[in-house]
Amino acid sequence: MHNNLSEREVPAPPIKFLYNEPALLISHGAQKYLVIGDLHIGAEARFREKGVHIYSFAEAMAKKVAELLERFGAKNLILLGDVKESILYPDEVEAKSIRAFFKELSGYKIRIVEGNHDAHLSEVIGMEMEKEITIGGYALLHGNAWPSATAMSKRYIISAHNHIAVSMKDRKGGSYHYKAWLVSHAGPGMEKYYPQHNKEIRLVSMPAFNDLIMGINVAKFFQKENLNPLFRNSVFDYESSEVYLLSGEFAGTVHSLSQKPL
Repeated sequence: MHNNLSEREVPAPPIKFLYNEPALLISHGAQKYLVIGDLHIGAEARFREKGVHIYSFAEAMAKKVAELLERFGAKNLILLGDVKESILYPDEVEAKSIRAFFKELSGYKIRIVEGNHDAHLSEVIGMEMEKEITIGGYALLHGNAWPSATAMSKRYIISAHNHIAVSMKDRKGGSYHYKAWLVSHAGPGMEKYYPQHNKEIRLVSMPAFNDLIMGINVAKFFQKENLNPLFRNSVFDYESSEVYLLSGEFAGTVHSLSQKPL
């Protein structure tokens, strides 16, 4: 382990990717933390505008989160930003859905990383936002901004923001779209921007938790313009990033997937 880590810091145990769920579990000491991102509460409005009405989706998400917390014995929940759909202040329908989500989970300790959609969220729910969270050997952030030097001294950076997904074809030519995980190694820009980084660091990019948001095929981002600054500036190597389906199946690297016809 790189000597930037505190002598008293216990190396981070492996991340547990939850089977067939867009969520992961981390541990530090006796504590377990369920981590999810990109809930986009209020995204149902996109469908209402097209005449499709979806009932109480925020409460359904909250019940799913509670079920995962109970199943894995976790009392801590970390939300990696974009909790709400609106960019600015939510309308009353969205605000009501947001409050319902947090009321359903009031028995758990919740920490929230502020995403680019989360302006005024603290006013709606009466909770403080954080720019990033560090726990043991993990740094957790939304992904739209640069991490701190402290975050880059950790073993794992866990990020949301880009709604990771992959499109694949089967042998019969059928096309399928899946949520996915992205695991990335340090790139050529790491030494320039973070010369004191953890030499074993990995970036884990999450799929969106909201089932209404499937995500964008990683191959579509190959030019990196819309990616987080760590990829845009080659701090982590996007092309060699490994793509895993929620089932745990290795789908290929971003580079290999970008070479396949969709």
